[in-house]
Formats: sequence, C-alpha cells, structure tokens
Amino acid sequence: MAGEVNLNLSDLMSKALGLMREHMDNDPLCSENLNILVAGGTGTGKSTLINVVFGTEVARTGQGAPITQQIKSYSQEGLTIYDTKGLEMKDFSATKQEITNFLENMHRKEAQEQIHIAWLCIQEPARRIQEGEVELYHLLKEHKVPTIVTISKAQQDKDDKGEKFSSVVQECFQLDEAHLQRVRALEVEDDEGEVKPIMGIGQLMEKSKALLPEGLKAAFNRKQKYDLKLRRKQCKEDAHKAITGYTTGAATIGATPIPFSDFALLAPTQIAMIMHISKIYGLKISTESAEKLLGVFVGVLGVGYVVRAAVGGVLKFVPMAGSVIGGAINATAAGGTTALIGKAYAAYLDANIKDPEGAIQSFNAKVFQKYLNMVKSLS
Repeated sequence: MAGEVNLNLSDLMSKALGLMREHMDNDPLCSENLNILVAGGTGTGKSTLINVVFGTEVARTGQGAPITQQIKSYSQEGLTIYDTKGLEMKDFSATKQEITNFLENMHRKEAQEQIHIAWLCIQEPARRIQEGEVELYHLLKEHKVPTIVTISKAQQDKDDKGEKFSSVVQECFQLDEAHLQRVRALEVEDDEGEVKPIMGIGQLMEKSKALLPEGLKAAFNRKQKYDLKLRRKQCKEDAHKAITGYTTGAATIGATPIPFSDFALLAPTQIAMIMHISKIYGLKISTESAEKLLGVFVGVLGVGYVVRAAVGGVLKFVPMAGSVIGGAINATAAGGTTALIGKAYAAYLDANIKDPEGAIQSFNAKVFQKYLNMVKSLS
C-alpha cells in the first residue's frame, strides 16, 4: 500500500509541476525552476513533508546538498526544496540569523535561483503557536517571500471545545485561504483501527503554483534591488576617488601666484569633475550643462566665493557676478570648495540613482543647498 501511495504522490507532484511549467511558459519573468524554503521548528514534520512531495525519502537518506551548516537542498524535476533542518524556535535568535544570512545570500542570485515560496510548518498536535514561529513568519514577509503557513501532522482540527486550530492560526497570522493549508504527510491509524490517509499535499502544491508569479516577481525585484545596492556602492567609491583627485588639482590651482587667474583655471577643473561624477552615475551631460550646474553651485556657496570669481565663462550663470571684484582663491578655499561641490553633487545623484537624468531636470539651488548642508554635517 505504501508503494501505491508513493506512486500516486509522485504522479501528483509531476502533474503539479507540469501545471507550473505551463504557467511559467507564458510568463516572461518565470523560469523552469520552483524553489521552496521549508521552515519551522524541529519536530514539525518538515522532512516528512519533503519526502512525501518527492515520493522518496530524500530528507532521511541525506541526499541533499548542504547549503549551510543547518540548511540542505533537495532537487527533482525542476523543484528544489530547501530544508531548515535542525533550526530551533526556542533559541530563535540563532535560527533567525541563519535564515536571514541564507535569504540575503540567495537574494544575490538571479530571480530563477532565489527562494520563490516558503512553507512555514506549525504542527497541529501541539495546538499552540510559538513566538519564534511568529517571528519567522514576519522575517519571511520582510524578505518579500510569499509564505504558506502549513499546519503539519494534521489529525484533528477541532479541540474538545469545538475551536479549530486552523482558525487560531489564520487569525494569528492574518491569512487568507491561499496562504494556509493543513497537511498530513503520513498515514495515521487511530486506536479503533481507522486509517487517516495522507492529505493536503495536492492542495499545498496547487497553492504554491498559484503564488509562483508573485514569488518570481518578488525575486526579480530583490535582484534588482541588490544590483542597485552594489551599483550605488561602486558609484560612491568611484566618485570619492574622482573628487579626491579634482580637489587636489583645485588646491594646486588655488596656490598659483597669478592674481585673478585662478578661477579661470579652477572652473574648468570643477566642470570636468561634474562631468566625471555624472558619467560615474550613468548620466551624460554636455559641457554647457555642467557650466550651468557649476553656476548653481557657485551661487549657493555665496558671495565670498563669487567675489573671487572675477573671470570665467561660468559667471554668466551666476546672478550679479559681473558687478563684483576680488582677490585670488587660496589653495585651502579652492580645494575645500571643490570637495563640497563634488560631495554634494554625488550625494544628490546617489539619492536619485534610478533616474539621474530626470533628477537633473528638476535640480535647482534649493536642492543643492539641502545636499550641501547634508555633506557639511557629515564632514
């Protein structure tokens, strides 16, 4: 009889995966892989559930590939299940860190390789929800993993007072029917000899299939977010190096002994810096656009800077600049001003890295002042 059950479940899994692939073929975000994380405390029946889904005792024979010290993966016919075997709800801090690290590492992968769905197992016989299980559910939600709370070892939903444990779980986690499923992964024989068959596996697979588009979309978004995070980090590093170089060059120019000539030399340096930082953030701007930006920067930095800017094409973008005269910029002022301009401009582009071109179109003195104040406060 057990052989027949395994055969039927194997056929069921193949059918469910077939339906998933049929759906995925029509969705450009989808791949042929479904990756499921099975989470929950020790003794909640995770391994048994995995075995019955695959139709063989993969979780008991240790065939899974070790992903971390406590997490293994099992794969078959386009389905990969990650088992958080051994993770405890009682000491949830260690469990949480393990799963957090695992999910964050998975987020770095392509969408088809990430976790698409999670099954959070809570055993019915205990008839209680542990604090760690609630935290684990919120952790999965925080990582945007569609989660089906799976009431495992299902034997008797109602207690002696007629209260359904499934209703308690549903209310606790605020679930709809699509995110809740009772399952029994083993046949159970009661004292009267009545055999309760395996149940809920097909429904669990069907609900997972229905949530797959949501899971793949979340995985795709996580990958984009992770890539953007890496890009921002690299842009910041590259911009910092560029600003340091132009600041040194500006300080050298500021040390020139030729009166009134320093800004004529300094402006091209700062324009070059603006164009360089723009390029780092994926924004191509013309020399004239860079001159206009520098005009905004100079205007915000104040009269003390402008009076030293007695020459240079950029002055046509600075109000009333032509009516003032002054002396030369010293090395400290030239370098410091250039650094402020570069840092504030880079901070603005960093905050608008998704659409730097659109950001520049709405750039003005008030916006620059905001980011100038920000970089000054961090100095």
